[in-house]
Amino acid sequence: MNESWKVLIVDDEMLIRQGFINYINWEEEGFQIIGEAGNGDEALQLIEQDQPHIIITDVVMPGMDGIELVKEVKAKYPAIEIVVLSSFEDFDYVRSTFQSGVADYILKPKLNGEELIKTLRKIVPNELDNSGTKYSQISVEELLQKSINGYSLMNSESTLIEAFPFSHYSLVAVYCPEDNQNVLTYKEIHDQMKQRVGQIESYLIPMNANDIIFVLNYELNQLPSIKEVVNELANQYNDSNQVSVWIMSNPFTSILEVKKIYEEDLVRMKNYIFYLQDRKILMYDNLPEVVENNNQFDLNQFIHFLKHKQFSVAIHYLTEHLDALASNYTKDIHEFKSWLSNIIFNIVVLLGNMKYDMTELESKKYDYFTSVNEAKYASDALDHFYDFLSEVKEIVSTDKEDRPRNMQLLLQYIEDHFSEPLSLKTLANHFHFNPSYLSSYFSTHHKEGFSDYLNQVRINKAKLILNSGTMPIATVSEMVGYSEPSYFCKVFKRIEGMSPSSYRKKFQQ
Repeated sequence: MNESWKVLIVDDEMLIRQGFINYINWEEEGFQIIGEAGNGDEALQLIEQDQPHIIITDVVMPGMDGIELVKEVKAKYPAIEIVVLSSFEDFDYVRSTFQSGVADYILKPKLNGEELIKTLRKIVPNELDNSGTKYSQISVEELLQKSINGYSLMNSESTLIEAFPFSHYSLVAVYCPEDNQNVLTYKEIHDQMKQRVGQIESYLIPMNANDIIFVLNYELNQLPSIKEVVNELANQYNDSNQVSVWIMSNPFTSILEVKKIYEEDLVRMKNYIFYLQDRKILMYDNLPEVVENNNQFDLNQFIHFLKHKQFSVAIHYLTEHLDALASNYTKDIHEFKSWLSNIIFNIVVLLGNMKYDMTELESKKYDYFTSVNEAKYASDALDHFYDFLSEVKEIVSTDKEDRPRNMQLLLQYIEDHFSEPLSLKTLANHFHFNPSYLSSYFSTHHKEGFSDYLNQVRINKAKLILNSGTMPIATVSEMVGYSEPSYFCKVFKRIEGMSPSSYRKKFQQ
């Protein structure tokens, strides 16, 4: 080399600085350590004095931290390359924090000499000339990666990245959801695309060792052929036991849109894999229809069923919603998993308050939380959730019921005949009770009197009907056992605090 790259180490821990200096033969690698600093303030003095080419800096330091140091350096010395050391495992945080010009970052737990030199080589792949400046340009692949990661491109870099021969672009990804390394290589894909399509350019975007992401450049009239080849390749390699999912983005006309297309198409469609486990090709214009669920889950109603020990009704209501939930593949994955965990938590707490023996399930709930949160597919998360429900069913079925059997029969009869002209007298006649005695018996063995309980059951049923369609209020009233719509509206408002029509409007909104 004509001249060594000058490197400045910035870290508040002396042992880490000394480790940097001593466990790499810097001169042999073409680098020279020109100094070390314990924080950003000390670093700025050395930068002004020694003009390093590269700064390796920690994030958290006393005085001026790494974040402020990056801003200061890039404002005064934009040519200096910066590598950030971080203990944060959240790459998105690091990336968004240092979009002002950091060349790369390394996690401290993964730091070793080989990794560091590899990173520095990526930043400064070329020799210095006699004036100490770089004389050749960064590759197109590295510029594409830089753009997708959110870093601003210099004018010269934008000019280089826009020098593609054809008018249209698409991003294509080959993902391995099972964390297996791709048997297929980018070169094989590139060669087959060139062979079958002809006039087309492609560039690999280095993102993840297990995934292949590349940009295609072509004329619009070639798009049908490209889609056909992508489908053929996806089927070919999946038929040969290669577990992968192929994704193709919408076409776009400016390569400077690559970050937007990557986030809005590729990342979004990659999330669909969680729900669409059996789909091996996700093409931008051939996605399955989204099944909208207009019946929102009412947690209060579900809890009401459980509190009244209507377990079969509660579980049916829950599983009906689960089927619809898993059908909406556009739903945020974290939201889906959090919803399942929240239901597990509520059931365990509620049944514990109802004096069921929840000792074993209480200790296992964290295992269920973990299993749901670590599930790679929606079907896996639901399998764990249904295992939990099976345990819940066993607990409530073996429980010794505190209320007399006659009370259970009365409640079940109301549940089965709520839509009929049901009264205390008809109930008494069916079970051969004296009406006055039955009224007293019901109040003694249940927290609600007969009329209040019947109204609550009917209103809960009415809410389900109101949630599911646009049926006239008078028809809903008749369906749940009220012959007079005005009386139905009065009871509904007393229990729910609003009219049936207002409830439906609020729910739909």
